[in-house]
Amino acid sequence: MSDWYPEDGDYRGDGGRRGGGGERWRGGDDYRGGGGGRREEPEQPWRAAQAQRRPEPPQQQRDNGGWQQQPPRARPDDPTHHGGPGDWHAAEQTSVMGQQAPDGYGDAADEYDYDDDHLESGRRGGAGGGGRRGGGRGAVDPGPGKARKRGVLAGRITAATMSAIVVLATGFVWYAHKSLTDGLHTSDSISQIKPGQDGYVAPHAGTDVNLLLIGLDSRKDMNGNDLPTSLVEDELHAGSSDIGGYNTNVLILMHIPANGGQVTAYSIPRDSDVERPGGPAAIPGVGTVQVPDMGMGKIKEAYGDAKAFADQKINASGKKPDKATEESESREVGREATIRAVQKLTGVRVDHLAEVNLVGFYDIVKQIGSIQVCLKAPAYDPIEDGAGTGINLPAGVSTIDAATALQFVRQRFHLPNGDLDRTHRQQAFLTSVMQALKKKGVLSDVGSMQGLFNVVKNDIVIDNQWDVLDFASQASNLTGGNAQFITLPTTGTVTVNGEEALTVDPNAIKNQVTSAFNNDAAVAPPPTTASSSTPPPSAPSTTPVPPATITVLNGTTTTSLALKAGGALFDDGIPVSKTGNGGNGVQHTTIRYGAGEEALAKQIQAKLGTKLAPESSSSLPKGSITVTLGYDYKLPPAKSTAPPSGQPSGGATSVPTDGSSDSSGLSSGGAVSAAGSQDGIPCVY
Repeated sequence: MSDWYPEDGDYRGDGGRRGGGGERWRGGDDYRGGGGGRREEPEQPWRAAQAQRRPEPPQQQRDNGGWQQQPPRARPDDPTHHGGPGDWHAAEQTSVMGQQAPDGYGDAADEYDYDDDHLESGRRGGAGGGGRRGGGRGAVDPGPGKARKRGVLAGRITAATMSAIVVLATGFVWYAHKSLTDGLHTSDSISQIKPGQDGYVAPHAGTDVNLLLIGLDSRKDMNGNDLPTSLVEDELHAGSSDIGGYNTNVLILMHIPANGGQVTAYSIPRDSDVERPGGPAAIPGVGTVQVPDMGMGKIKEAYGDAKAFADQKINASGKKPDKATEESESREVGREATIRAVQKLTGVRVDHLAEVNLVGFYDIVKQIGSIQVCLKAPAYDPIEDGAGTGINLPAGVSTIDAATALQFVRQRFHLPNGDLDRTHRQQAFLTSVMQALKKKGVLSDVGSMQGLFNVVKNDIVIDNQWDVLDFASQASNLTGGNAQFITLPTTGTVTVNGEEALTVDPNAIKNQVTSAFNNDAAVAPPPTTASSSTPPPSAPSTTPVPPATITVLNGTTTTSLALKAGGALFDDGIPVSKTGNGGNGVQHTTIRYGAGEEALAKQIQAKLGTKLAPESSSSLPKGSITVTLGYDYKLPPAKSTAPPSGQPSGGATSVPTDGSSDSSGLSSGGAVSAAGSQDGIPCVY
């Protein structure tokens, strides 16, 4: 038999409810303990409070502060059944309880194990004969239970804290991304090129990024209005707003590896004669139209030709929208045509795009403040008969403003290799801009990025899937000088619509680009080893005054020979001050020098490899040297450039000084790279 002791709330049987065969009857329910006792407590005030805090769910039963699923009722026809239909069979009870809490206070009980003295008093018995919580009354053991409770509580606090951090961080990233991209023009052109269409390339595996940079030579804003004449003609020196059209004079396909390896960027010469496939284009208000295949032609004209077709369809539909809407919709068709042509030529997919026009380019540099560029030879491009940029910069490093930066990338006359050098200028400019953004901390500060975007948002278009914040973190490859710019090779020239275009080998280009873009592991830079040596001093903001004023004149009919010779001397650490013409019948190269410059004149002779010894000239002012190149002068083979002492090195910059072909036999003008340079500024013509 069992006895009830109300004084301490314990229930004892033959060995106690906790460890014998005690039993308790409540109504028609039979609680039987065959080998383990069960303690039953009287109603206490704290129970009511606990129940208030923790409402009892349906179909569940509370047991000693824990929650336990109600076990199945015994069948009335069971021969081992004792009591009425609601009774538990002892074996079933043991099985269910064992599942709920197999080792004393199990998980179900711990979840609601409150830290109250009432709960601790007489709650945990010692080892008993198989009862639910041990046998006998036993001593109270606060250790393991309390430790577990505190661990659970600490876990809950940690989980709640981490959840709050995740929510806050997610909210911040969303807000930062939204504030950065708010007001930016976006494009859906990439996703509009579908499988099976000409110019489609399937997405690649991995998280590498192929980014297409488009420089639009348009004198119109995003709404189709002419840019202010005062800005275009007076400040930018870009000619009339009536010229330029919608040519994509800058096309750079950049591959940014996910593994932090070297960034590889291919510039596509704007006059490349390529296939320009058409395809379906969705125009709001008009529907889907079929842009015709534009055949072979200059790749720079694919954008403008497709845009003109879209404008025609919009006007013919009878549903002509306002000017700004038409401009936006027809430009989107132009972007699709450009992407089709680029993917068709290179064989790789464009993941993201960024498009900027003249004024956007100008505003970017204006917001940065200034950038540094490095020239291998003096740049002089006077404005004559409406042509020319007006640039006038010395050889070496120069710090330039926004207007001069535009001149720097737009010059195409008075360059030794024509459009190839213009392309190299664009590549070097991008490298310099990334260096400037890094130095000013723009890419690592959301506020600075927002300030930049606020200035240029009206003149830039990005695709609608581009995560700007994610790209900023990947841009460390660029700002770290770990990037190489290559101009796609051309094979010759051809006349297209009365104009000269550059021929290309599409198969060779596909092999070259896909091989480079799919070889990230091989181009990853080796780990940097720590060095205790003193780092080299930073480059000066402008080139130091050379030891002498050096003039190189071309006395032959070879085009741009003086500029190329100036570049060769620059590679050897001797910057040239000025280049020009010196006749066309000079057979032997001469070197004349003013007072005090004999040693430098002999050094120049050694570098040029000419036969005639330098001569002193009383007609030349002190500190000056004049070199007149003859037919005996031969340009040296191309090599990596290195600016004069105190100037940043061009590192792996390799621009053939004679415009020769590369190892493949195709003319590409060499590569431009900031790798290994002291200040990340490559030197170009």
